Amino acid sequence: MKISQSYNYFRWADQFDSGNAMVKRSVFKTIGLFDEQFNKQRMGDGEFGIRAYLNGYRSISNPYASRVHLKVPAGGLREMGSWDGFRPKKWFAPKPIPSVVYLYKKYYPKKLYRSVIFLGIILSNVSYKNKGSNKMLALSVALTVIKSPVLLIQFLRARSIANDMLKKDNGIALLEN
Repeated sequence: MKISQSYNYFRWADQFDSGNAMVKRSVFKTIGLFDEQFNKQRMGDGEFGIRAYLNGYRSISNPYASRVHLKVPAGGLREMGSWDGFRPKKWFAPKPIPSVVYLYKKYYPKKLYRSVIFLGIILSNVSYKNKGSNKMLALSVALTVIKSPVLLIQFLRARSIANDMLKKDNGIALLEN
């Protein structure tokens, strides 16, 4: 995978990278810990990063920090759920996974949320390894039309679960002394 040139110099980070981040204790005391509703799902670190940003905290991307992304075939989210938020393992599993819908509905304006979800579903009908191929993306668009009844069921399931998540306590505890 090609690494962006922006990783070669210090800069304001464009995402919170929990895999190699340091966070001051005072941040957790102010904005809380990670939202526990993301357990065994994706995007919990993204939600924390959005919450930190909205509360005035910024992250710095350090080009000298060790950065290792394991693309192993087993373990972690691959076994607990779905490694990719838009590519569930089973045909009638929610698509995208509910935590993705939860995050977007919680923080994004309705029009943007809908656009991101719709585009993500359209482009997710080919395997992850083929996501950079223009031919495979064209195939994904065609498959969206063919699979539209199944995709609708998958999305409605994801949205229903996400709506239930939004109704619950957000699962964010503050760090105490």
